[in-house]
Amino acid sequence: MDIKYSILTAVAVFGLFSGCQNLEEDPKANLTPGTYFKTQSDLDGAVSAIYIQFARDGAWGFTNRSTSYFGSDDFTTDPGLNKEDFRLFDRLSGGSANGSMVAQWQGPWQGIYQANNVIANYGKVTSTDELKNQSAGQAYFLRALGYYYLVRTFGPVPVILTPIDVDDRPDRDPVEKVYAAIIDDL
Repeated sequence: MDIKYSILTAVAVFGLFSGCQNLEEDPKANLTPGTYFKTQSDLDGAVSAIYIQFARDGAWGFTNRSTSYFGSDDFTTDPGLNKEDFRLFDRLSGGSANGSMVAQWQGPWQGIYQANNVIANYGKVTSTDELKNQSAGQAYFLRALGYYYLVRTFGPVPVILTPIDVDDRPDRDPVEKVYAAIIDDL
């Protein structure tokens, strides 16, 4: 028995001391807007991220552009199918618990959030002015498009033209201010 405990103790002591290493963290994977925007390739990737936000949900314009059919006879679906979200819209019951309505709200906001980061940081990129301006132009256009989708569906929405924390909840602005922001971006 003493030999078993001696061997077990020796293995434990060996494991305890052999596991100590001086580890240094290499934070290359910690990307923030302050550290990311350096090259034209970084800028192109950030602009592509805006397009990805608008392409989610399988269709351009979110929920297959279903909000333009709210409450119409064009929107009725077979009750045996998995289209309950759409049937709720057809009955004018598409509320905040409806997954399609959530996608209609979140998709443009995620694109606007990405566009604000590009617009705020494209000047930091080492590239030609022509390429940087093309990227910024796409970001301005996509931000305007996101606001257009939001204002046409929800009416008054917050106008956010700079990067903000994703958890911020600013007040809604009048429709006129939203359209003014869209025109300025275009």
